Amino acid sequence: MTNKEFATGLGFASIAIGLSEILAPRKLEKSMGIRNGQNTGVLRVMGVREILQGIDILAHDDPTPGVWARVFGDVLDTALFGIAATKTRKPGSLASVFAMVMGIGVLDMICAGRLAKQKLSWKERLMEQVGW
Repeated sequence: MTNKEFATGLGFASIAIGLSEILAPRKLEKSMGIRNGQNTGVLRVMGVREILQGIDILAHDDPTPGVWARVFGDVLDTALFGIAATKTRKPGSLASVFAMVMGIGVLDMICAGRLAKQKLSWKERLMEQVGW
């Protein structure tokens, strides 16, 4: 799989995640145990961010900025999960959702790193190959 194909997959995943946050925020709240109906606005905003990041990745020949935007979005998601963890009534369910989110976050970081490495200049690649 090429880096571009990897990034394309993340772009489509981002759109799918965003749609679920926009279309079913109350179900997500309920499954995570974070008070039914009180966080739908936050989840919908997160969904819009996910969709825009996915579109950014898919719309450009160079997906690197969009993938890095996903990485930084994952940092924000981690902070929000930390807040949710203090309020959940279903810690096991929240932990399951967190594990899935962190799994794709790891993929985001791997892809971003591969894309960044691909952008090294010929001098940097040569230096890296000889161990300097």
